[in-house]
Amino acid sequence: MNRLPKHITLKHLHAFAMVAQESSFTQAAARLFQTQSSVTTLVHQLETALGTRLFERSSRKVGLTPVGRDLLPRVMRLLTDFDGVLEDVLRYGGQSFGKVRISAAPSAITELVAPAASEFSRLYPAVRLYLRDDNSGHIQRQVLASEVDFGITSRWADSQGLQFDPLVDDAFGVLYCADDPQVVPGSEGYVTWKSLAACKSVGVVDETGILALLRSRTDLPANASTPFYEASSTTSQAALVAQGMGIAFMPALAAHRVLEPRLRFALLKAPTVVRNICTVRRSDVPLTDIARIFETMVRTTTAALALPPGCMPRGVG
Repeated sequence: MNRLPKHITLKHLHAFAMVAQESSFTQAAARLFQTQSSVTTLVHQLETALGTRLFERSSRKVGLTPVGRDLLPRVMRLLTDFDGVLEDVLRYGGQSFGKVRISAAPSAITELVAPAASEFSRLYPAVRLYLRDDNSGHIQRQVLASEVDFGITSRWADSQGLQFDPLVDDAFGVLYCADDPQVVPGSEGYVTWKSLAACKSVGVVDETGILALLRSRTDLPANASTPFYEASSTTSQAALVAQGMGIAFMPALAAHRVLEPRLRFALLKAPTVVRNICTVRRSDVPLTDIARIFETMVRTTTAALALPPGCMPRGVG
């Protein structure tokens, strides 16, 4: 049901929810500070408007019909959201309030979004943040479907209707076990792709921007685009590398998030490969004012961060 009939009000929904919770019209009326007859009337009006029975009534108890059981959690969410909006207005008065929804790569959530969120919440305490980490393919689809206000990730595939605005250049390197004799950085700390061509590699599965970029490069060794082992995330990659099962090609920002005492990371050269982390939004739908403020804050915060070697902010746009 896309829209409630005009003659259904919050009073009807409150009455329905309270009777369902109490399994009694009498007790529901007491909690609502109304007469039993008024609550009964409200429920009857709701059932008439919807064209279906919501309660099974007997002399001993009141129970929900299958339709009523399906409707109850949806009504409860609606009432909770409505009460939350009113609470925000009463608590914060004229301040900006609302919700900003962001889907981002795990490394972007940890290293870029979280620092901005801390400052944003201080300046806009009435605004709720919804953060979701996912892979690039899923993020692009969530943005296109307007499930989130914007995303932060590298490009997975070209898609009409999406606008990509560069945020960080993130150079690739190799994650390896500290005692791996096959990985020997040079005097400047770099490793060449060619020197790792014979190593077993641990890659990430499809729909990640990392794999999409590596597969697009024909000048890299085969183990970059066709890994021996596959993992669902950079966290899983790191776990396998830490067990000595192979190496992992990954961007510096992602590696920084998963480094632990058993692991080392070195930037790769010959060639240098860089992923572009971008903010992603629908090109045909402008950001809400509060989402635009948060997106700008992510940019300004990122520009001031001490990012790991290999990462370079693209400036405030």
